[in-house]
Amino acid sequence: MSDIYKNINSNYERMSEAEREVVDFILKFKDIERLKLKDIKDVLYVSNATVIRACKKLNYATFSEMKAAFVRGREINRGDCPEESDFVRVVEDIKKDTLTTLELADEQTIDQICNCLINARRIFCVGTGPSFQVAFDFKRKLTLNDLWVNVYSDDYTIERIPEICKERDVIIIFSSVDQVDEINEAIIKAKGNGTKIIAVTSMSANKLKSISTYSLLTASPSSQKQMYSELMLHLMSTLIYEKILTRVPSS
Repeated sequence: MSDIYKNINSNYERMSEAEREVVDFILKFKDIERLKLKDIKDVLYVSNATVIRACKKLNYATFSEMKAAFVRGREINRGDCPEESDFVRVVEDIKKDTLTTLELADEQTIDQICNCLINARRIFCVGTGPSFQVAFDFKRKLTLNDLWVNVYSDDYTIERIPEICKERDVIIIFSSVDQVDEINEAIIKAKGNGTKIIAVTSMSANKLKSISTYSLLTASPSSQKQMYSELMLHLMSTLIYEKILTRVPSS
């Protein structure tokens, strides 16, 4: 993982909402080499001080230093395409989100998650709304490897999980946004039973990340790209599953 993405993964949670907006804006900015401090201020209506605080929380002394780190971390040269088609824009957006998500994938955390799942007594796989399909697909794959897994998607069944989960059980929740308070409260109650919580979620889902035992972050969603966000959850779930396959003896 490039240093800039390591720094974001390690420090994103302690940033203010305005500072996170600065980081998200830069992550999504197409021509990073041409980005100026004024561009951020004009779009986000933030002060110079806010941008500099964001830089310092990512361990960069100046905006120029942070921008250079983003340039080094960007693995693809997208070039200028002023008349690109809708198809090309879609491909470039998915490519950008995919690269960001892969950069955020931390191998040590994935190893810890795999240990957790393989040694679990029971696995409660949670996904609401569009994320249900990700949870269902992940459940199907784990079942093929003789792991006890059930999937939960509606508020009523999710809120009942704390009544049945115990130590050695694991909840893995897939979500591109923060869950509603009732579901977060259920997850916290389950954690109080000794159940480990794994969150696969976007960078913007700060509450879900803070209450989880282990978390993996994907590129942040936007209202125009909700479908891409679910695609990134699928990508991260695939990384976890492929890693599990290297640890589970084949039948």
